[in-house]
Amino acid sequence: MKKLSIIIPVYNEADTIAEVIKVLNALVLINNIEKEIIVVDDCSQDTSKAVIKNTLSEIGSASIRICEHKINIGKGGAIQTGIKEADGDYTIIQDADLELIPAEINNLLQVVWDNKADIVYGSRFLNKEVKGGSWISNRANGFLTGLSNFVFKTRITDMETCYKLVPTPVFKSLNLIEQRFGFEPEITAKLAKHKQLRWAEVPITYNPRNNEQGKKIGWKDGFRAIWCIVKYGLGKG
Repeated sequence: MKKLSIIIPVYNEADTIAEVIKVLNALVLINNIEKEIIVVDDCSQDTSKAVIKNTLSEIGSASIRICEHKINIGKGGAIQTGIKEADGDYTIIQDADLELIPAEINNLLQVVWDNKADIVYGSRFLNKEVKGGSWISNRANGFLTGLSNFVFKTRITDMETCYKLVPTPVFKSLNLIEQRFGFEPEITAKLAKHKQLRWAEVPITYNPRNNEQGKKIGWKDGFRAIWCIVKYGLGKG
């Protein structure tokens, strides 16, 4: 692996996006792996766009670029835009909040570098010290992951995780459709159909925020996730 593409979908994250970009820009990847950072502003209604542009101007890095949506289409749609722009050997998603620790991306990269897996998920539930999340959200995640394992015939502990390290050519080939949070079960279902790919998980640290802090996923997204698990797990696409 010579280069990693990091996609940051952004919608109304003015309070955190500058720090996320700065932390990622300063992040040194293992074994001199290069990185590119693709920030996709999904038509934010706050000052996110201005904050992003000011931060990029301040940093002045040629490895960071921004894509802008003229209408809001959702996290999945923003990721689809980002993957079209990605030209790294591998791609990973980084949320625009501070729930995850970017430095732990190196833990996922190390597994691929050691040729132990082709796809690596960062699991919030393998971390024995910090579980994070409310009782309800953890139970919901556990149910969705269990259902996806049953339907997809996978063996993972955190299907809904943000950190999914995937070979870019495979990512581009998946023909992703879901524009909101249904992206998570959709990509897992479609990756699971590539039987030749080896999977692995590594523990990651999770510092969840609440609705007042900008948490966007809700109960309706949970029902959509169930539908997506069945649709993409049992369908041919």
